[in-house]
This record gives sequence, C-alpha cells and structure tokens, in this order.
Amino acid sequence: MAEIGAVANFLKKRYDKGDDSNILLGDFNIFKTGDATMKALENNGFYIPEAIREPPSDLGKSKHYDQIAFQLKLEPKMIVFSEKDQRAGAFNFSETIYAPRDLDIYKQYFDDKYVVGKTDKEIEKYYLTNWRTYEMSDHLPLWIELKVDFSNQFLEKIRKTTVKVKGA
Repeated sequence: MAEIGAVANFLKKRYDKGDDSNILLGDFNIFKTGDATMKALENNGFYIPEAIREPPSDLGKSKHYDQIAFQLKLEPKMIVFSEKDQRAGAFNFSETIYAPRDLDIYKQYFDDKYVVGKTDKEIEKYYLTNWRTYEMSDHLPLWIELKVDFSNQFLEKIRKTTVKVKGA
C-alpha cells in the first residue's frame, strides 16, 4: 500500500502543477475495492470507473488486483470514458481458453505428480486453480474504451480564443 500511495502522491503533485492528465494502470494487489490500497489511489485524486472497479480481476473472481485509474484535466465536453455506456471491464479469457470443459484436452500436459493417483476432482481442481494460471495468468486483463478524438472541441476552443484576441 505504501508504494501505491507514494506513486499516486508523486503523480498528484505533478498533476497539480501542470496541464497533463494521468492514466495509471497495473497490478496494485487490491483485495477489495474499499481497502486502503484503493483509498491510496482515490485520496490522491484518481478516478476509477465503476466498470473497472467492480469486476474482480483475478481468475478466481474474488480480488480486484488490477485497476485503471485516471486524473483528467479535460474540459467537460471532452469525456474520455462514459460511465453510462460501461465500455470497460475484465476479460475472462477462461470462458474461451482453458475453460473447465477443456480439461481433457490439456490433462496430457500435466506433470505426472498432479495426475497419477489423483481423483478426477483433484485433477480438475489443479487444472482450474494452478495449471492454467501458469499457462496464461491468474489475472484477467482489464480493458477500457476511451474517446480520444477531441479535435472538434480543440478547434472550437482555438476559434473562441482567436475571436477574443481579435475583438480585444
């Protein structure tokens, strides 16, 4: 938690001094959305969209390790992310790759110590809780759709500035 607080505080100080926005993403080892680690982000002015905050990001679907957090210095018209549309989330690759139904396909690749003398239940548990995390990950990738074209808003701002300067 101290590391996240230090990084978030450093970025907040830079944010407060300049015109730049920050996007901070990564594995923060956040166990629950209300814990001190999440608060370290929020207390330093970072915003985490609900669509990222709520779904657990671990394969066991119980932890919120990963987050995408924002400090934005944009005009209200320049919306980067729309909560209403909820175009973000955690991609559960285990519904497609290494799904429970695929155990028989991959069992042949298990080390004998995880198969020989084990019950079907024990083999399945190893597959679901250990093997596929070593093959892929124990984290679900987060994704977010961002609006990035603010050219109309930027041009309108320039136009207004130019009109004010000419009229001064």
